[in-house]
Amino acid sequence: MTHKANMSFISLYDIENNAVRSICTLLRKKGFKVSEIYFKNWVNNHFYLPKEKELDNLINMLRNTHTEIAGISLRASAYLKVAAMITEIIKKELDIPVIWGGIHPTLVPEECIEIADIVCVGEGEYPILELLTNISEHRPIDMIQNLWIKTQDGDIIKNALRPLIENLDELPFSDYTAQDKYYIDADRVSIGDPLLKRPLFRAMASRGCFYECSFCYNSAMKRIYKDKGKYFRYRSVSNVIAELLHAKRVFKNLKFIRFDDEIFIFDKGWIKEFCIEYKKEIDLPFECFLTPGNYEEELLYQLKSAGLRVVYMGIEGPNRINRILYNRVFSEDNILNNVKMFHKLGLNARYQVIIDDPLSTEEDKKGLFEFLMKFPRPFELYLFSLTVFPKTLLAEKLLAQGLIKESDIEGRATKTFSQLRVDLSCPRSKSDQFWTSLMVLITKNFIPKSLIYKVSKSKFLYKRPASLVIFSQICNFIKMIWVVFKIILKGELTFDMVKQWLNPKSLITQ
Repeated sequence: MTHKANMSFISLYDIENNAVRSICTLLRKKGFKVSEIYFKNWVNNHFYLPKEKELDNLINMLRNTHTEIAGISLRASAYLKVAAMITEIIKKELDIPVIWGGIHPTLVPEECIEIADIVCVGEGEYPILELLTNISEHRPIDMIQNLWIKTQDGDIIKNALRPLIENLDELPFSDYTAQDKYYIDADRVSIGDPLLKRPLFRAMASRGCFYECSFCYNSAMKRIYKDKGKYFRYRSVSNVIAELLHAKRVFKNLKFIRFDDEIFIFDKGWIKEFCIEYKKEIDLPFECFLTPGNYEEELLYQLKSAGLRVVYMGIEGPNRINRILYNRVFSEDNILNNVKMFHKLGLNARYQVIIDDPLSTEEDKKGLFEFLMKFPRPFELYLFSLTVFPKTLLAEKLLAQGLIKESDIEGRATKTFSQLRVDLSCPRSKSDQFWTSLMVLITKNFIPKSLIYKVSKSKFLYKRPASLVIFSQICNFIKMIWVVFKIILKGELTFDMVKQWLNPKSLITQ
């Protein structure tokens, strides 16, 4: 009987990791023994290096599961140094091959192959299946598409990309009940899927994106996958509903669904069918992400009737910055029409804004503030600090203009660890402190807009914003207490949430 290769997948600081779950489920379905090891989880604006005990637990887990190949999923570029550290330890202690995959190795495989034995570029389901099949059947692996392979002589084999998976329905649903799942954090090793106790199930009905925003990894991925098939693909409604029914059976505390698609309204007919089936079969509140668009009010009403409660939309930057830096084509009028429509329908709207870009003038910052002040309350504002990811259009543009150095790009830089979501304690210029503090106040319903307008005209506070920063921090803290209280009332607060978000030194804006 053929011995089937045994592989373990290590997800760094990411217990959700859809890619690892999808690959492992497919491999199990094909009869392979695989283990999922979730190695620590991310914490808002803070980073904990692995402790010696955690690394020992990881090595022991690989040894106890008789792992023959270790896979490291590097979803975030900032975890590059941790991946390199773990790779070195695995090779020293176990002397087994290590394969890297994920967004970062896909964007910069030439750098990652210097450390790993194999790098998987792009979608990993079928390349990894072929790799394990060939190893199990003692066939060569040097011609497998999507894989870069370092030979014993130190040469690098760079295989071409295979076409994108066209029919997403052919992939099995992620398996949450398999026994070979482990969570390593602090001094503990937990057996079982760390997601199962959560009240939230995160789903994706599609892969890819219509747009090419310069700051997003999709701007790089689209070029990598040029001529390799349709970049944006979506599943059938029946397939999505079947997965959600499965989730309702296994997630005993399930209270709501979040669709993590880059954009959820991608086809009018699909949405209409989805609304009917979702209401009939699932009937849970759900959230989704939208980009500004000419959405029909009737379509949004159907989504709300089906269970839509929360909508996320990227505003990103000031109008000029959106055009010249972020490759965003949406007008302020278009965005404001969407904002008013969400408000009219009573949706919980959460808007995303990027600050700290190197090109915004005082007029840009003031213009963004005044534009956001036009939004009818209530709404939430998620502020992100501009983070530059490798090989994106934004990275290339800023490098070409001399506005950043290679050391400022995530991988070499680790800004994700300290200021992914904006907090007011981070050092900024007085101008940025002033305008950021004002934006923080916009969503605080207990602060009259008339007062915020008055403060925005203060030359004294503009030159000396320290007291405004403190006031905004206090208001933000009050708002966060109310947010947490509502989560508790809904029964949605978990220990994982507290651990991820309760960071007194870096209280995010809300």
